[in-house]
Amino acid sequence: MTIEQFFKATSYALITGGFLTLALSGRVDAVSCILYVTALIASWFADRPGSRLQISERVANWCVLGYLPFAYFDLRYLSSSWIGALVHFVLFVSVFKLFQVKRDRDWVFLYLLAVFEMLLAAGLTIDALFLLLLAGFVLTGLAALQAFEIVRTRRTARQATRVVTLSHNGQRVRSGGRPIPYLVATTLVMALLIGVLSVPMFFILPRWNSGLLAQSFAEDTAMTGFSDLSIALGSVESIKTDERTALRIRVPGPFPSHRHWRGMVLTQFDGREWTRPEAERRIAVPQRDGRYILDDRPPGPLVTQTVYVEPMATGALFHCGEPWFAYNLRGLARDATGTFYRAERGSRLSYTVATSLVEAPEESLRQDPLVYDAAIRQTFLQLPSDFDPRIAQLAREATANATNGYDRARAIEQYLKTRYFYTVDLQRGREPDPIVDFLFETRRGHCEYFASAMALMCRSIGLATRLAAGYHLGEYNDVNQTYVVRQADAHAWVEVYFPQTGTWVEFDPTPPSTTARTNRSDWLASVRRYLDALRMFYIDYVIAYDAQRQRMLARDAGSAVAQYQTATQAYVNAHRRHFRAWLEGYAYWLYAVVQDGQWMRSVMTILLLVGTALLTLGGYLLWRRLRRTPRLMFERRWLSWLTPLLRRTLRGDECQSAVLFYDEMGALLRRAGYRRAPSQTPLEFATAIGFEEALTITHAYNQARYGARLDTDPQQIEHALQALRRRLRTQRRILPAKRTS
Repeated sequence: MTIEQFFKATSYALITGGFLTLALSGRVDAVSCILYVTALIASWFADRPGSRLQISERVANWCVLGYLPFAYFDLRYLSSSWIGALVHFVLFVSVFKLFQVKRDRDWVFLYLLAVFEMLLAAGLTIDALFLLLLAGFVLTGLAALQAFEIVRTRRTARQATRVVTLSHNGQRVRSGGRPIPYLVATTLVMALLIGVLSVPMFFILPRWNSGLLAQSFAEDTAMTGFSDLSIALGSVESIKTDERTALRIRVPGPFPSHRHWRGMVLTQFDGREWTRPEAERRIAVPQRDGRYILDDRPPGPLVTQTVYVEPMATGALFHCGEPWFAYNLRGLARDATGTFYRAERGSRLSYTVATSLVEAPEESLRQDPLVYDAAIRQTFLQLPSDFDPRIAQLAREATANATNGYDRARAIEQYLKTRYFYTVDLQRGREPDPIVDFLFETRRGHCEYFASAMALMCRSIGLATRLAAGYHLGEYNDVNQTYVVRQADAHAWVEVYFPQTGTWVEFDPTPPSTTARTNRSDWLASVRRYLDALRMFYIDYVIAYDAQRQRMLARDAGSAVAQYQTATQAYVNAHRRHFRAWLEGYAYWLYAVVQDGQWMRSVMTILLLVGTALLTLGGYLLWRRLRRTPRLMFERRWLSWLTPLLRRTLRGDECQSAVLFYDEMGALLRRAGYRRAPSQTPLEFATAIGFEEALTITHAYNQARYGARLDTDPQQIEHALQALRRRLRTQRRILPAKRTS
């Protein structure tokens, strides 16, 4: 592969990477994807000199200007969002630049468009796959920029002069230039250095944001679900088939399967819709030490839940258990029913809530006399004006064998759970009242019908009841201890109030076969769990990384270091006594060895023999290396003393002897301050310094290198070298004398 082909491949890979990250966000429609991919492939084959598919820069600019009126039409009538219109415009400009006859600035413009697509995608997606695409984008970007600079420089620079290098024996030295592997290796090293430098800086630099994942780009994609004020029968049916993720919740460990993520409670039912009149009277939740205090009672064992909310229409505060405090929120309010309202909705955000999962003992609940005050009876025992008495009769029949309020509620729950069937494809019967039709005609429904029927049955026999809405627990990922909750997990259930313990107890009458999806255990499910864990890590430490999480990370790192130090200290303390005993025993043994003269003489003899063997081996290896590369004696001054000893061995033939004499002469002249310029030949150098001895040795060197035979006597060469050495010594003695005079 030539450097030009490498430049083209990396450039198109960079452009393709920018488009893929934008397509990952889901804002590129299928038609635009197909058209852009087709244009990208066609432009690859059209990008060659003389291609008829290429257009001029002028035509491309006019096409871009002609697209502007269509961009306004796209914004008003097609995309219905300025983000979609902007994506279409960027892709359109990129296509025309790809088909244009490209100069250097056009490639730079395409690179900038790819970077803009990457930045746009960063604000539109929180998928962990973006990290992989970003890594590939960085690698291809570095490679493309390096190749672009090389191609641009080669186009403008003059042809370099070819340099031939010869070794000391006259053979040509091969050049090992391999530009493409070198560029690839350089790219990987640069990317590694960028990662090593940038990742710690990302976690260390101070944060000034408030810890929210709010993204203005995603505000128009808020999911619909439960309303903040009411739930009509059948409202869950429309979202039961929606598999989009609604919540991701990090918890210390798995929760009991019967628990739920509660978002709101409703109190009034008119026969077809549950409402909450108390929602009109909200009060702000007070803050203390940066936390919203949700319960003034002394807290018991608390469980921390970090909730990551996708854009949705509701502002409910989702949690499991009774909440005590929350933080990382911008405003929080509550009403008389205990429902909490976030100030922000329609955007991604994260918050942390601490709740109590402690449940009242069943024996205490069975002993509760269920004495309600007037306010409780008015709110939580309300029945519709057209309440059918058959519902109350059915409740009495279902609880005929129960002797207390708790067992009555459990009896109604089991009655509905075992004698009715779950379905999202609801078929109405002849009864006009939907709950009566569900109980006595169709006997099929989804969670709102089961929960509404149980609430009316409980209220008809004197149990204070409210409807709770939220989600099932969802899928638990044990890799990162996170629940993934989807829109299809939307659910409604019943809570019954027991005044003696002051608790609301959950009852779920929906049949268990459909209440929650089961976790698969095959290898595909394992891969999915790891991908979800990677996505959660990306959300937690990149998207939602704020000052609060920065402090938590620093605290966790400090705790890990402290634990390591504690464990190390405990290990050292445990083995210190054994180590001290071993050290004392070794010291006594060493003292005994020193005192024993005969044993000491034996040790010294062995060491002397080993040292002699090592010196002999080292001398032999040095002699072998000098036989292969004799000029080392002259390049390394500390080896020059070996020259007289090895002269006969190394200068066996006349040609090799002449070359070595020249190398030794060069070393002597360099130490005396005479250095040959790269542009000088050996003969020009010898003539320039004007030494007769140097000319003699140089002539012999040229005969040995380039001639058929050596005319000069080796003894004459050696005498010339000795004379040159004496001349240089005399010169060194004369120069200091002149300086002092």
